[in-house]
Amino acid sequence: MNIDLLFTKEGEAGLVCAGNLIKKAAGALLDTSGGLLTLEYVDMDFTEMNIPVDSAFFPMLDMCARIHIGAVQDGQISQAYQIPLMFLDDPYRGQSLGMSPDSAKPLQAFEHFIRRCVAGQPVSRMDLGDEDSMGCVLGDSSPASLDFAPHLARRHAQELSVGPRHVPGYAGPGLGGGGGSAARGKVRGTKSDEGKKSGD
Repeated sequence: MNIDLLFTKEGEAGLVCAGNLIKKAAGALLDTSGGLLTLEYVDMDFTEMNIPVDSAFFPMLDMCARIHIGAVQDGQISQAYQIPLMFLDDPYRGQSLGMSPDSAKPLQAFEHFIRRCVAGQPVSRMDLGDEDSMGCVLGDSSPASLDFAPHLARRHAQELSVGPRHVPGYAGPGLGGGGGSAARGKVRGTKSDEGKKSGD
């Protein structure tokens, strides 16, 4: 499956998939020695991503106890929740960061995240030889214009109707400085923005 790792300028991170995961992910594991991410599922199965994470993103990921995971299909958000992020070389990192509980409003939290994404990179592609697939999984869809698919729209409306609407972002550094990479790029919802070197 095609999957991107995206970031907001505040350092909030998420994995955005081109389709719904068949099994629910229980967590993500980052191996900083090679930069590869692995998704672990509730049934103890796992999927290893096939594109290394740029090391310039490691400091931002190190500030994230949890990351978003979601899917966007045909310009609609079709899956959204949060999972713990673990580092292979630091199994106690979650304890030191103070593991936050699951969001009571996961759809609202993902919407808040996806609408503010500014940079990222691909972390998994079904066909690594297909240059056309290296564009953002959002395709021509603008992050700010995404709506929820019908099966999630009612749940999203229920989240909005209960309690305050503010969803705090994750504390973390901005995206300034750092080395560039051909895999990094701004998130604009178009393939032409992918593959650019960026220091954003």
